[in-house]
Amino acid sequence: MAAYKDLVGQKITKVTSNPGEPKTGQMWYNSTDGNLRGLGVVQAWASASPLTTGRYAAGGGGSQTSAIVAGGGTQTGTTATTELYNGTGWSNSTNINTSRGALGSSKDGSQTAHLVFGGSSNSTASESWNGSSWTATPSLNTGKDYTSGAGTSTAALNAGRWGPPMIGNTEEWNGSSWSEQNDLNTARGDMASFGSQTAAIFAGGNSGSPPNYRDLAEQYDGTSWTALPTLNTARGMGGSGAGSATSGLVFGGNKPGPSAANESESWDGSSWTNTPSLAEAGSRSGNGASGSAGLAYGDYPVTGVTEEFTKSTNTITAAAWASGNNLNSARFQMAGAGTQTAGLAFSGYEPGGESGKTEEYNGTSWSEQNDMGTARYEAGNGNGTQTAALCSAGRTDTAHGGGAQAFVEEYDGTSWSEVNNLPGNRTAHGSAGPQTASIIALGKSAPPAPSVVTTSLHYDGTNWTSGGSTNTARFAAFGAGTQTSAIFAGGNPSLATAEEYNGSAWTTTGSLIAGAQGPSAAGVDSDAALFTSGGNGGSSSGVAETSSYNGTIFVSAPRLSSERGYAAGFGTQTSAVVAAGLRSSGVNTTEEFTGETSTANIQDFATS
Repeated sequence: MAAYKDLVGQKITKVTSNPGEPKTGQMWYNSTDGNLRGLGVVQAWASASPLTTGRYAAGGGGSQTSAIVAGGGTQTGTTATTELYNGTGWSNSTNINTSRGALGSSKDGSQTAHLVFGGSSNSTASESWNGSSWTATPSLNTGKDYTSGAGTSTAALNAGRWGPPMIGNTEEWNGSSWSEQNDLNTARGDMASFGSQTAAIFAGGNSGSPPNYRDLAEQYDGTSWTALPTLNTARGMGGSGAGSATSGLVFGGNKPGPSAANESESWDGSSWTNTPSLAEAGSRSGNGASGSAGLAYGDYPVTGVTEEFTKSTNTITAAAWASGNNLNSARFQMAGAGTQTAGLAFSGYEPGGESGKTEEYNGTSWSEQNDMGTARYEAGNGNGTQTAALCSAGRTDTAHGGGAQAFVEEYDGTSWSEVNNLPGNRTAHGSAGPQTASIIALGKSAPPAPSVVTTSLHYDGTNWTSGGSTNTARFAAFGAGTQTSAIFAGGNPSLATAEEYNGSAWTTTGSLIAGAQGPSAAGVDSDAALFTSGGNGGSSSGVAETSSYNGTIFVSAPRLSSERGYAAGFGTQTSAVVAAGLRSSGVNTTEEFTGETSTANIQDFATS
């Protein structure tokens, strides 16, 4: 047997504490606790950001960090929507030409080259994707509903149909046409599938009506099908696959009972081995470049649930919202500032009217502070830090004649003081930046005839000056970032609109995943912002969707645990807080967002 030094290139080192960044294969002896340690392999499914459109039996492909999905079934029919996944979240793209579900796809496709085929009502339609648009290609020779696929956009494989009648028909795509090949050994449809055109695995499936879920697995070598060892769990109805003929993964679907399956199993080229189960059982679509990095998405009943499978020496903790302690006062249409461990929430609307209440958050609990000089709601969504915050304008019902106001106040960590007013009254506007270099934009002007505005104003800590005008007028849009690198998103009447600001000019950019009036916002600049919750333009219940912006597009992020609108939001894109807000009436609940983390999986090993 080879010595450890010969395998790794170094001896086992004696240390008094674990290395900060251990390498794969490295081992060390920790003399402090007397343990031999190293990096252990861990495998698990973890929740990820949801699809923007819930679906099942969709046509997806690509890798865990660069995937595409198109079409699929919905609660009321089918969808034509296409979405792209970048390893963090999903974003909308161009629709396929023919809306349908239960379609096959080139599992080894990519975000720039993908193929979908077959689908609802035994469709023969086939379409190719070039990174920006879909083009109809020559059709399948045989129409297939609940069919499966593998391969690439220029060398794809299609097999099976869940009838009636069930068929094992197989076709190959060479980039210009489909051709008939040898049938599956057992006719069935809706199988998990993965691999290339000349080395593909099709497993499970349904071969009857009522459902007859199978544990069969077959491999295609470019000419014929060969029976393989059976799955550990018989499954069909959306059980999906990822990887290659020597490193694959099968997961989800329905199993005999019938019942939703959360079982997952890996293929090493010769046998199936159970792996950790999906967090949520059900009918899934999915793909992945290998059996160590799978992606599962969609479900029936219809959801947008997404999960990632990882097998590595790192422990992945998925991004998520978690409950924090409640504010002392329930309210909405309020403002926030600061960070997740040093936050501030102020102003708002509560029973009885406008509020001047101020509360500080230390990452654990809220504490009452000195009230504002002028109680208000619909002020700018908040600027600055816990010890240097800014509240601009807003609306009152009783004070100063009611309506939009121009009053501006600064907070120093203890109390509020009035500073120079805005040059004109304004309410329901967005704001961004620190206390001494802020920007406000959009909103409504003052009565008696308030109008939605496009103007912006800069604040230098003393005076207000005019900035550039936005492209789209709206109110109740929230902002994040700085005076020279800001993004303002949402608002009424253009709920999904987002615009970036560079200090002088505005540029329209990608749309929010879920349009919202009065979303909360967090982020340090226009390339790293998080927008969440908000009203939907007509309902007081709010929405729970979250959109993360990377400087180019919005992608989906984990949803809030409870719907709300007009909440206070602050922090960064990966460490944010949403507090209070509107859900039929004002609430005082708090949620904290933490981005995905990855840590080395250090384990103890036996010395003999």
